[in-house]
Amino acid sequence: MLKNFWYAVEFSTAVTTKPNQITLMGQHYVLYRDANRQVVALDDRCAHRGAALSGGWVEEGCLRCPYHGWKYQSDGVCTQIPANEADVPIPKRARVETYPVQEKYGFVWLFVGDLPEQECPSIPPFPEFGDPAWRQVQGEYVWKAHYTRVIESGLDTSHAPFVHAAFFNNRNDAEVWDYEVQSEAWSTSATVRTKPPKRVGLLKYIVKRDRPFSSAKLTVYMPNINRIALDFNFRGYQYVYFATNIPVDENTTLTKWIGVRNFLTQPWADYNSIKNTVDTYLEDKAVIEAQEPRVVPYGVTEEVLVASDNLLVAYRKLLRKFLDQGWGIGDYSTKAEHKQALLEKAEYNQLSFEHVATPSLDQPIEATKV
Repeated sequence: MLKNFWYAVEFSTAVTTKPNQITLMGQHYVLYRDANRQVVALDDRCAHRGAALSGGWVEEGCLRCPYHGWKYQSDGVCTQIPANEADVPIPKRARVETYPVQEKYGFVWLFVGDLPEQECPSIPPFPEFGDPAWRQVQGEYVWKAHYTRVIESGLDTSHAPFVHAAFFNNRNDAEVWDYEVQSEAWSTSATVRTKPPKRVGLLKYIVKRDRPFSSAKLTVYMPNINRIALDFNFRGYQYVYFATNIPVDENTTLTKWIGVRNFLTQPWADYNSIKNTVDTYLEDKAVIEAQEPRVVPYGVTEEVLVASDNLLVAYRKLLRKFLDQGWGIGDYSTKAEHKQALLEKAEYNQLSFEHVATPSLDQPIEATKV
């Protein structure tokens, strides 16, 4: 994962006065609400003997350890050690680390890093959230895959006819039209026009005619947010998928998502909206969990990328930028390791009299027609 970003780690409604453990790249944190209903985030490890504080309980707005009853207030300072006599001072080291938190767009956001507050990237926008014109559903699912691969699945412009054939029946006409990538300091996106999906499920009721195309704006907000805004090209009907892909560890990603639609906003249509999202996940899951290498490569020579992959290239460029700044935590290649791997590959291919092309992340890939 990358440090120095806000991570949406849990739905706001799931954080109560009962301690809740969450995990980022193997590191455990505990969330709970204090006496003022404010969310508190601490290391989930008692300073005494390393017990999980998430197994304890909230008492007078403080968190009580389940092992020996040490009591921690919201700033992480221990205020009571039951085994000590009342006049024994509490050691200054009897404290746990605290973390900044925000509640926004239905999520609790946790900041992990060491940047000064004024330099922190902002929480990405979700303007449709809370708008009464949009109906909301939400859910979560687990991938046995690295979160970078999950993110790229939400940026891939050419897999739908092959992975989601039940919805996109154009395998024999799967050309991806040219699109423009727009990159900013913390995000990259592209609006992609595609051949429209079949009018199945609720679509056959809301879309009354065939259309020449549908469009989708695919966005990644660093470090782990996918936003997919689907426009059905009919009466302004749209569906927006906003997902946080939480890196639980090197091999596990927990996705918590919110979907909003501005059509069929009655509760009876929620089931179909949720089902379509979950069905899409299940189809993607089988492919993503089998990908190798497990982590998205540092460069572009490890995989044969083509013009339809330019949005993925832009994401990898952003990822590489932050890795080169030293923000990587976990199983990533560094710039030096990647360079050494390229040298070894070039030496091997020279011995086999094979030319190695080295595309650049700094330029888009042009389509080549034969």
